[in-house]
Amino acid sequence: MATRKPAEFMIVNRRSKKALQVTGTGDGQVVEQHVPTGKDDQVWTKEKSGACVKLVNKATGKVLDVMNEGTVNGTWAQTWHDVDGASQVWKILDVTVTYKKLLNVRSGKVLDVVDMSSEDGAPAQIWEDVDGVGQQWKLVQVNKPEKRVPASAAEKKPVSKKQPETFNPKRPQIPEAAPKRRGRPRKTPLPEDI
Repeated sequence: MATRKPAEFMIVNRRSKKALQVTGTGDGQVVEQHVPTGKDDQVWTKEKSGACVKLVNKATGKVLDVMNEGTVNGTWAQTWHDVDGASQVWKILDVTVTYKKLLNVRSGKVLDVVDMSSEDGAPAQIWEDVDGVGQQWKLVQVNKPEKRVPASAAEKKPVSKKQPETFNPKRPQIPEAAPKRRGRPRKTPLPEDI
């Protein structure tokens, strides 16, 4: 049976319009915001963790985490290999249809940007929920998840569509019927009528 490729998305801050990006491939790398590019260091997937999710970075395979399992305002976000820690688990809360809050399960705080910055390179952090737009995120899909195809259907050959006929000089052509005239009859007699 075919497996389904998970949806890939960028996490874009509502206030700054910048995407979360990893800064390296090792454990403990700071997660910052940068102009959205759609490159793998800005691409994330969701992995279920009970009723919540882990956010996995495509470039590193590491999950979004909070430094030192922190719980105080201003603790920076980082990436770390998956250790099934509560600081790596997030609850996605709807603010609007488009925007979400990312609530860290361990701290009970939401993902935010340091100093409400709009600058490239500003680190992500956790902060108490103050209903600010800097704490709202848009998950911008960068691929379309593949649909599951049953193995039996995948083996079937696609039905070819009949190609339109092309002109063949050896084949007799049947003239199309002349279109009927509409409107008032012609008053001027035709030459054969005279």
